[in-house]
Amino acid sequence: MSSFADEMAGDVLVKDITLNLPQIGVGLPESLMAQNARARQAISRVSREELEDRLLQLHEENLLHKQHTQKQEDKIKRMATKLVHLVKDCWRVEQVFSGVVHPGGWDMELEDMMEELQEKVQELQMQNEALKQCLLAAKQQLQTQSKQTTPYCYVQLLNGNVSSAFSDTRAEIRNLYVRFSSATL
Repeated sequence: MSSFADEMAGDVLVKDITLNLPQIGVGLPESLMAQNARARQAISRVSREELEDRLLQLHEENLLHKQHTQKQEDKIKRMATKLVHLVKDCWRVEQVFSGVVHPGGWDMELEDMMEELQEKVQELQMQNEALKQCLLAAKQQLQTQSKQTTPYCYVQLLNGNVSSAFSDTRAEIRNLYVRFSSATL
């Protein structure tokens, strides 16, 4: 944020709207309305930069909490899958010992390898999501940096014609200099 915009932020008048409107204040006790008014007044005393910093900090904390919950959910899913497999294995063992099913109909090594591969796929998906979030955050930072105003924001540069415009101006100056020097002789 430029210093020009920060200096102007203190001069802008802000109207404090109270909660006496009938549709907003319906059902709210007086103490809650007073507390909301005090909270708004406290926020108005804090600088804009500090509010933006707090917002960004809360946003980052929110992202961290989301990532943590996603990891916990994935861990719960893996543990639930392992539990289901253990229950199935116990059931098969009981069936084999009771003589209902013949052993050898199930390849445990293949199932273990499948579980490991599924876990690797889940880990790669989590890494992919994390990289996508980092990419999104970087894009947002670039957008906010490009949207920041400067004291010279009213000056628009011509993308490809800048060098040709300068050379045209130089040529005009040379022509005027030659005319002026020939007129004075």
